[in-house]
Amino acid sequence: MSLPKTVTDRSVPIYLEAVPPLLREGAAGIDAVLEKIDAIHGAVELDGVNIPEIRQESSKSKKGERLKPFESRLEPRELAKRIQEDFGLDCIINRVVVHLARERQAEWFRQAWEEYGIRRFVLVGGEKSGECYPGPSVPESNELVHRVIDDCELRVGNICIPTRAQEAQRMARKLATGADFFTTQIVYHAREFTRLLDDLQASALPSRAPPTLLLTLCPVQSQRNIRFLHWLGVSLSAELEAWLARDPERVAERSLQHLERMWIEIHRHWRAHHDRFPIGISLAPIGRIPPMTTVQLARNLISMTDRAMIRRAGTERTL
Repeated sequence: MSLPKTVTDRSVPIYLEAVPPLLREGAAGIDAVLEKIDAIHGAVELDGVNIPEIRQESSKSKKGERLKPFESRLEPRELAKRIQEDFGLDCIINRVVVHLARERQAEWFRQAWEEYGIRRFVLVGGEKSGECYPGPSVPESNELVHRVIDDCELRVGNICIPTRAQEAQRMARKLATGADFFTTQIVYHAREFTRLLDDLQASALPSRAPPTLLLTLCPVQSQRNIRFLHWLGVSLSAELEAWLARDPERVAERSLQHLERMWIEIHRHWRAHHDRFPIGISLAPIGRIPPMTTVQLARNLISMTDRAMIRRAGTERTL
């Protein structure tokens, strides 16, 4: 089931990940996020905005580093309401579901739908798989949100981690409980995503429309950004990290080059073998990435995708 497009008609939709501002920043923080969205949307016509829920977490890697301590941020649905009002863009809000008991979580879903106009959710589990949380699991929450909101406009997403063992089987179980689409963890190696596509193709998925997959791409501009990727648990080879950081003045340029080459490889594999799975891109710039860096990446990805689709159409007409 594909995510509806807001203003564009491109073959691969482009979403922007917008992190909610710190609560202490107040209205100025919200305005800063809106200004960034406005600049990027005005340049490339986004299909929507993906808003994560930021919670206190521990590092996922010994190489990881987070220099700034955790601070509370604006709730994603509050930011989503402003974005939808100001830009008319669809918002996907991420929700960590395990911290509220079932009844309170159900009420949260109802409020998000009725009072904030949220139609698309990404449901996220707890940080530690073995810990006992008061709230429902992700599969239980998939079923819960469908019971609370019985509407054909509802879209329910989950997170997928391409490097995790048996991930396609996990996704199949989540689809059976009501998931419609998946957003990936940040991906920096094409083979991780293409292997996931291969595994999904071979898996026994529920007999309905294939899920949309949003591939998360993250430009970086410093070694500090790279250390934060490790902190998040992003898979990044030592060889790639060394290449990105070889010239400190060109980290941003190199990261764009790498992501564009990676997208070409992914798109070629997807087009040749798995185009029954709708795919999109979620751009997730980390840190103080200038809006124009994100715009440059988006434009290049769109251009490369459009050229590939035109070449494919020309080939098909000659058959």
